[in-house]
Amino acid sequence: MQDLFQNYVDDLKALRDEFHKELTVQAQELSKAMGIYARSNEAALSLFMKKVSARGAELETAAAARLDQFRGLPANHGLPHVSDGPLAHIANDADQDRVAAAAERAFADSLESGGDRKARRAIALV
Repeated sequence: MQDLFQNYVDDLKALRDEFHKELTVQAQELSKAMGIYARSNEAALSLFMKKVSARGAELETAAAARLDQFRGLPANHGLPHVSDGPLAHIANDADQDRVAAAAERAFADSLESGGDRKARRAIALV
């Protein structure tokens, strides 16, 4: 009976050793797989960050162009330098053109009719 019990304990130890070896091999394989996964994720994240920074630069350039347009500058023009002299006013707004044309017509009409009051009113509108 002692031999039977000893064989049983020896078999359990052998199974434990085999199980431990198998766990060690699986842990090593899992570690390798996690390393590969981490490297591929780092590469994907790096590519994503490059794309984001490029897109950010594009958006910043577009925003600067829109701000220049809002200020009345050409869209492809940066801020003027102080040494460039006075900034020429660029009237490219359709509303400004319409108002100026209406004022010119009113002034011309008032000159034709000889009415000084209409001319003063037209000049005051401009």
